[in-house]
Amino acid sequence: MIKKTTKNKKKVVNISSSSPKKKIRLVDIANQFNLAVSTVSRILNGSPENIKASRKTRKMVLDAAMELGYVTHKIPVKYHEGIRSIIVVSHHPGEIFYQKIISSIERNLRAKGYACYFNYTEGLSEQAGELIDIMEKRLISGCLIFQSEDEVFTEKNKIKLEKLKIPCVVIDHHPVPCPSFVSTVELDHEQAGYDIASHLLRLGHRHFAFIGVLNLSSCPERKKGIEKKLAEAGLKLEPKFIVDIDYIPQMQLSDVFSSWAAKEKNFPTAIITVHDLIGYAALNVLENIGFSVPKDISIASFDDRVEMIPWCLDNLKLSLTSIRQPIEEIGQEAGNELIARINHPQRKPKHVRLKGKLIIRDSTAKPNRF
Repeated sequence: MIKKTTKNKKKVVNISSSSPKKKIRLVDIANQFNLAVSTVSRILNGSPENIKASRKTRKMVLDAAMELGYVTHKIPVKYHEGIRSIIVVSHHPGEIFYQKIISSIERNLRAKGYACYFNYTEGLSEQAGELIDIMEKRLISGCLIFQSEDEVFTEKNKIKLEKLKIPCVVIDHHPVPCPSFVSTVELDHEQAGYDIASHLLRLGHRHFAFIGVLNLSSCPERKKGIEKKLAEAGLKLEPKFIVDIDYIPQMQLSDVFSSWAAKEKNFPTAIITVHDLIGYAALNVLENIGFSVPKDISIASFDDRVEMIPWCLDNLKLSLTSIRQPIEEIGQEAGNELIARINHPQRKPKHVRLKGKLIIRDSTAKPNRF
């Protein structure tokens, strides 16, 4: 309950939401904070561009108005732009994987009284910068960020975000190094690598290859987990079987696999790819150059995102063994972390790592070589 006592020469005015008979007026709220009535009116009824008040003052006035039950002539204060509002910045609206996480986040936040507003950068740092500028004009409570690379966290954008002093939580693809004001929620990538290598070792594989992607923040961590498990088994990834490619994998993989087959006697019996897009491309390429999966070679991957591979679904003969991302849990944890930081502004950002689930399918089997 918000209470404020304003003294003048003749009387004491008590403003309390526990007095239902008293109609709350703009002047009552203005007197609480020693503001002009016109300033309070602009905060409650005007557009953000016309409000000449600090974020702290705007939030203070809106919180008081909500507590006291004041309603603007336009919309209820609790739905006023910015109050209890979360902005979700995503690089692409179409990917089912991100849609599922966003759906989980929205359910979680809505149950706690927050509204979500969705905006897309299309992977462009300029658009990300424009969204940050919008956040500065609106009274946004917090920000959830998905990014394809580091378009949100260019040096310029980082400075602007930090100045806003609103809680930020990055999901799935965090910037490296991660800014001190940012929380992160994602798969435990190192553990995922460890688990997938453990599965292949149990099948009897001893010769491995790893296909990574340049500039993907999860790639080094997944590789680290694989190498950790192989080291425990007295094995290692040979440098000649570690390849980093870009996001158009078909042609590159064809060249790589053909070269390995022509030059190497110890062609790997198991290939681990950094995500399913590369995994399904590898599966198709190997079949095209004469290898049978999993008879000749096993393939395992990460994320369990077959829905993002539309170009191969019609002719898909096998499904990948993969580490499934805990989508619902990611959404819940991201929402919880954001709200915790909104409610406790001095709380330090957390970095939440969640365990995935190994989904064993028909792309992995015992090796028939070596």
